[in-house]
Amino acid sequence: MASFGAGHAFMQNEEKVEALVQLAATVAHELNNIFTAVSGNLSLLEESFEHQSPSQKVVGDVIQTARRGIELSEKLQAFAGRQKLNRTQFDLNQVVATTISGLKHTTLQHIDIEFGLTPSSCTLVADEDKFVHVLEELARNAAAAMDGKGCLIVSTTETAVEERQIRQLPAGNYIRLSVKDTGRGMPPEVAKRAFDPVFSTKAGHHGWGLARCAGFIRQSGGEILLFSRPGRGTIADVILPRVA
Repeated sequence: MASFGAGHAFMQNEEKVEALVQLAATVAHELNNIFTAVSGNLSLLEESFEHQSPSQKVVGDVIQTARRGIELSEKLQAFAGRQKLNRTQFDLNQVVATTISGLKHTTLQHIDIEFGLTPSSCTLVADEDKFVHVLEELARNAAAAMDGKGCLIVSTTETAVEERQIRQLPAGNYIRLSVKDTGRGMPPEVAKRAFDPVFSTKAGHHGWGLARCAGFIRQSGGEILLFSRPGRGTIADVILPRVA
């Protein structure tokens, strides 16, 4: 397993990340206010028309567009680490084993799975549902990188982080969740933009998946790192504070 200081840990420039986060938070707030007001007022207008009238259909289409705008603002809030969280205490190992094993019948159907979970307690305080979404997103990306066939290695370890060793994380005890695939890997120019919400290697898509994951993890007091080489697979390391 690569260390935190490995030369293949691709992280975006810290100042660029912070600037993007601040911009996303501001835009998300304004978009949410605008589209919520538009959607609410149009809903009142829609009720004044006769059922199935041409005007009602037009207004209904505009309402759906406004709701897509609200969904966009929610994605921006997630990326900026400003989403609403339902924090609870849960055992990381149990959630990891249950989630990844459950994906064996769908996303990971033809992929070998290996677990390397630490025997000690891995207690986290975070939004469990959103953490599950992070696991699912990492699994989907790994499966795509392996073209649906290969090996996925999921492990958890306790680790100590020194002050500012990883971005702005304070010194302390953390849990590292590693999701490693045997896929095609990424060249440096792609890995550096992996958490960019407007970047994707898939035509017609945006990179909201990993961007939202990164926003949630940072909002939860952690960080996510990528280690990758072309032809050597990718490791996604999620670092989160450990609860004693």
